[in-house]
Order: sequence, then structure tokens, then C-alpha cells
Amino acid sequence: MTSPVKPEAALFLFHLRVGARLALRALAPVLAAIVFLFYILRLEFALELARILFLEGSLVESGLIGTLILTGLARIVAPRIAAGGGGWARSLPVGGGALRVSAVLSMVVAEAPVLAVLAALAWIVTGPHPASALTHIAGLVVGAAGAGLANLPSSAKTWTKALPVAVCFLSFAGDAAILALTAVLLVFSMAWPGKTAGSRKKRGPRGSLPPAAFFHGVALRAVRGRVLLAYVPPVVILGAAKLFLKNNELSRGSAFALSLFALSLSLIGFIGPAADLLAARRPAWPWLRSLPRSASSRVRDDALFFALLSLPLFGGIAVLSRPAHEALYLAGPLAWFAVRGAGAMRESGDRPFGVLGQAVIEGIILSLVLALLPWTAALLAAATPIAFLLARNAERRLKPTRWVERHHSGAGDPLSWSAS
Repeated sequence: MTSPVKPEAALFLFHLRVGARLALRALAPVLAAIVFLFYILRLEFALELARILFLEGSLVESGLIGTLILTGLARIVAPRIAAGGGGWARSLPVGGGALRVSAVLSMVVAEAPVLAVLAALAWIVTGPHPASALTHIAGLVVGAAGAGLANLPSSAKTWTKALPVAVCFLSFAGDAAILALTAVLLVFSMAWPGKTAGSRKKRGPRGSLPPAAFFHGVALRAVRGRVLLAYVPPVVILGAAKLFLKNNELSRGSAFALSLFALSLSLIGFIGPAADLLAARRPAWPWLRSLPRSASSRVRDDALFFALLSLPLFGGIAVLSRPAHEALYLAGPLAWFAVRGAGAMRESGDRPFGVLGQAVIEGIILSLVLALLPWTAALLAAATPIAFLLARNAERRLKPTRWVERHHSGAGDPLSWSAS
């Protein structure tokens, strides 16, 4: 007869699994951006930035840069972990302190792939001094915990989050004594009174949407300001391409190919996360299918939603200092990626990497082909109706009442603990 698992141990193991799953799903675009930067800017550039962060920079410089990095990672995973704080987790026989510690642990585990990259860079640049390298690596873990605690929704006062932010800032000092002090401050912050917030804020009545933009308005209300995070990968891609073009002498054809690759990749870099976000926040539900609207209309609305939000990325032509007429090469990829993003929402919701994985993998391959053979932009435009038919058929086969994992661990579930 097996002995029952203690509630604290069960919660601990659960959060380990949640963090591992978020590391595979939520931070996959971040890792892809890191690999892309390594490829474009080369390892020497990354090592120079690591020297500034871990060796040459002052506490103010290193602390500010490190805090921005770790806080950005925490803001990605914290809402997903804390979304179910007001649901079944509150019924467990554990205190608020255990819930906070478990949530922070889950965030650190979720950030482990990116922390491992930073730790490897710290080890390389501080190689002659192993003790200093270990201090920086331990500081990354302590700083990640502080950033996670600061971004964890809580019923405590806002000013109490200043202490975890200070822990994150001081963790980049590179001094063992200061690191010990930050560890003590982190423990004190963990024990600070305050319940993990999981209940939704009450809102007043919302204004009615115009009939012509009703379904696009519903989609925009579902994703809200979170859609702005989908613009981060395109900005990183265009910024890296700008730096590469500025610091390297390229022929006219090579510069055009690189620019076209970066512009096309920036489109799918936005549409992929946006489609993944929309699929989680506004999944297929029976109410929409009770309306007198066809599957084609539903796919068209989603594709148009992605295309309209992608239009600001055409400004990348000016960022890369390219002629305005090259925007014609982006019309075909934009139409194809928008329709394929709408189709991925219907086809890939229950796959391991979900909507994001299908969209990004396909987008990277097509962007490479487009950079080598620019005339394929016309083929993508001509093939867009085929992609639309595939998405429409996938919409018709979709069963809103199907039993899939997303109903319990995805963002569509208001009591979920693994996503927001």
C-alpha cells in the first residue's frame, strides 16, 4: 500500500511539470530569437555583451540590463502560472506562502532554457575565475526568483514589490557577500504577507461594437494588450537585420535577399504568436457556430484580423532603408501567412507545439525560400486560395465540444494554472 503524497510535495511536483511545459511552449519564440541573433551577429558579439553584463559593467549598468531581461521573461510566464490562483489551488490544504514559493519555482523552471544560455555565457567570459562564474550563475537563479515574485499577481500593496525588484537588481553585483544578502532578502520577500491573486477584477459594462467590426472587435477584446507582445519578435528580427546590414559590406543582391528574409520572417514572427494567443483566448466555442455564418466567414475574419495587425510591420522597409516598391514582395507572404495562421488555429490546437510551432516552422522555411527565390512571392499569392480552402475544411471538421488538453491546461480555461 502506497503512502499518500503530502499536499506540499504534490504542489511542488505539479509546479515542476508546469514550468517544464511553459519552457517548451511559452519561451520557444525567445529561444528562436536567441538562435537567430547568434547566427546573424555571431558568437563574438554575444560574448562582448556578456562581458558588459557580467564583467565590465558597473552595478548600475549590469543591474538595469539584467533586471530588464529577467523581468521580461517573468512577465511572459507569470500570468500563465497565476491564472488559476483563484480556482482549485485555493482549496488545497497549504498556506499562501507555499503557493507563492511553488509559483516562483515554476517560473524559474520555465525560464531555465534562457537562464542556461546566460549561465553558459557567464561561464565563458569568467572562465579563468570559476568562483566568480558560480557567483554569477547563482545570481541568475536568485534574480529570476526575485523577478518572478515581483511579477506574481498578489493582493499585497504595490510598493511591496520593490523588494523583489531590488533582489533582482542586486543579484548582478557579482559579489558573493552581496549575493548572500540578496538571498536573505528573497526569503524575506517570499514570507511577506499577501495572497496570490487569482480572481478576476470586476469591470463595468463594455460599449457595444459596430456591426461591421463585431467579430474583429471580439478577437481584439480577447487578446487585449497582450497582442503587443507579439510585436517583440519582429522588432528583434528587424533590429538584428539592421545591425547586420550596417556593419557588413554586402552586394546589392545579398542585401536585398537578407532584407526580404528579415521582412518575411518578421511577418510570421508576429502572426505565429498572435494566432497562438487568439487560439487560447478566443478558442472555438459552440456559441459562434450557432450564428448564421459560414466556416469561410469565420476563417476570413481571423485571417483579416492577422493581416490588419501585421500592416505596421511594413514599416520595416524604411527601417532597413529599402526602396518602397519592395513592399510588393511582401503582399504574397502576408496573405499566405495570415490565412495559414487562421488555419493553424483549427489544425494544431492539440499538437505538442500547438499553433505557434506549425506557423513558425512553416514561416521560417518559406522565408528562406523567398530570400533565395524572390519570385516565389507571386506563387504564395496565387496559392493563398488553396490555403484558404484547407483552413475552411479544417474549420468544418472542428468540433467545439471535443475533449482536448487545452480545456484544462490552456489559456481558454479561466481556472487553468498553466496559462493565461
